[in-house]
Amino acid sequence: MKKWFKHPLAYVAIILAMVCGLIFVLAAVPGFNKLPSGTQNLRVVVLDQDQSSVSKNIATHLENKLPFKMVTATSLANAKRQLNTRQAALIIQIDKGFYQRVTRGQAPKLTYTVNQSNGLLQNMVTKNVTTQVTTQVASQLTTAKVTQMLAQSAGKALMQKQQAVAKQQVKQQLQASLAKSPQLAQQPAQLKKLQQQAIARVKRQQQQRLMPQVKKQAAATAATLTGQVATTTTKLHALPTNYQYQFAPMFLNLGAYLGIMLMSLVLTLMFMSARHVIGKWSALLAVQLNGFIGVLVAPLVTLGTLRCLISFSSSAFWQLFGVQVLFGLAVFEFTLAIAFLCGGLPSMILQLPLLVSQVVASGAIIPRPALNGFYRWLSTHTPMPQGVYSTFNALYGGANSGYTSALWWLISLSLLAVILIGWLGYRSTKTNPLSRLVPFTAGN
Repeated sequence: MKKWFKHPLAYVAIILAMVCGLIFVLAAVPGFNKLPSGTQNLRVVVLDQDQSSVSKNIATHLENKLPFKMVTATSLANAKRQLNTRQAALIIQIDKGFYQRVTRGQAPKLTYTVNQSNGLLQNMVTKNVTTQVTTQVASQLTTAKVTQMLAQSAGKALMQKQQAVAKQQVKQQLQASLAKSPQLAQQPAQLKKLQQQAIARVKRQQQQRLMPQVKKQAAATAATLTGQVATTTTKLHALPTNYQYQFAPMFLNLGAYLGIMLMSLVLTLMFMSARHVIGKWSALLAVQLNGFIGVLVAPLVTLGTLRCLISFSSSAFWQLFGVQVLFGLAVFEFTLAIAFLCGGLPSMILQLPLLVSQVVASGAIIPRPALNGFYRWLSTHTPMPQGVYSTFNALYGGANSGYTSALWWLISLSLLAVILIGWLGYRSTKTNPLSRLVPFTAGN
């Protein structure tokens, strides 16, 4: 027993346990420090198709009250483009005829358009926003400002109905004035001024007489609208309610990343030993070929298993296969470059926190706009987020929005880094302890 605890590996094992726990805490927990306030960075598009005084007031009220980045769109097609590319989280559409339904005492209509091909938190936030908006609009319709707008509308309508009566009253007043002063008929300027005075007088009389009726009608209309907002939710890309579908993109890419990272570590150790036997560039070419085969074979197994758990079409399978191969190549070259730089196993000190940080930044749990600056940068410059969003697109729909091009850039830059590190960093002809961990002899 004493000999056991004299061996340094006994203490290395304890240190590994502590370091791994520390890495996960330091790499993951800070990613949530902007929540829940970070969700205020989500963009919500307001599309006013009615363009009436009431609908404009509602749109302004929502922009001022809701804790999100409220933007307006000029057309539904433009708004849907923003939603499809994940620039926006929700479309609030004030339908045409909103004002007419308000004045008729009917429930006005709102249409929400959502893209469910997103992470869990964003979908939950979007659902809560629709509830908040419905409540806000219902309460806003009975405010004094809206009641005043309704009163103005009702007043105009009643005045139009009373136009014939008003004309008759103006005519009678002019005739009375001419009967008193017949000479006014020969003075056009005075006659015109007299007519204008008569029109203004009749208008004031009508307003005074009709105002109680207008206020009563407007208040009654507003009162009938309390809690009566008709809503419709349309889904640009629908997601099944089963949470297996929600979390499939994250775990598929997490498993692929971890497996390929371990493969790159093993191949790095083989390279460090084999380069002394078959030559550095031959060994590097073998590493690349070995990695490419692994990247091609692994998705066939994982996707076949995934299809046994959740349902998706054969076309989605092959689209997903293409995504996983591209993602796998990016991960392989990315992790291989780090492994080459750090000499194999020591790279785990950097690889593990990078992996955990990418899980947080992947968008599968927290939407990209809700992350802090560091994790938002990671979400655009590392493989995992691109793979997760591309998987959402392949399974459920969505625009590419640069995910594929980002993976190609990562492959190119990482491959270049591997070649440079292999050329500059592995010149020694002497073996070292790390290169002897995986023995490689001519007989192999």
